[in-house]
Amino acid sequence: MRIFFILFFTLFITGCSTLKVDTDFDPNVKMQSPKNFYVVYKQQVNEDTLTNHRIIEAIQTELTTQGYKSTSKENADFLILFHTGVITQSRVVTDYKYVNMYPYSYGGGFGYGYGGSGTAVVPESKNYSYKEGKLIIDAVFPKSNRIFWRGTATDKLQHLDNPQERTDYIDTVINTLMKKFPN
Repeated sequence: MRIFFILFFTLFITGCSTLKVDTDFDPNVKMQSPKNFYVVYKQQVNEDTLTNHRIIEAIQTELTTQGYKSTSKENADFLILFHTGVITQSRVVTDYKYVNMYPYSYGGGFGYGYGGSGTAVVPESKNYSYKEGKLIIDAVFPKSNRIFWRGTATDKLQHLDNPQERTDYIDTVINTLMKKFPN
């Protein structure tokens, strides 16, 4: 019974995920040894430095696990750049309206009536708006400034209660995204 509960809970958690990951790359690029990288990030005004630091740490950990080595910008074979953004999305609902579909119409006899539909953006007051976050990671050759790999992760922002939950979530996103990084 315990195994069933653990399996169900795992499927429930992963089944409810809204994380979408996409990657693109230059198939002609083959990584040569040594594989040194440097994470470049320019802090924007009013950005969350804690989140950015967690992203940098997760990228460094993931690439190190894959056999790459973090080094200085001057000695890097490739640079990693990342960008984040948040937008508000609205859920669009189609409302099917069927008017006068009963056996009696306004004329006193049998009638078919009118059937139609309408599409509307549901107001924010009904909680059909949500914030969606996007993380874009680019791998760039420093001499040519040419991108050879791009990963994009998009997810509905979640309320996470403590720093460890936030770190774990970012680690999961980066791990999922970097699985397709070239070796």
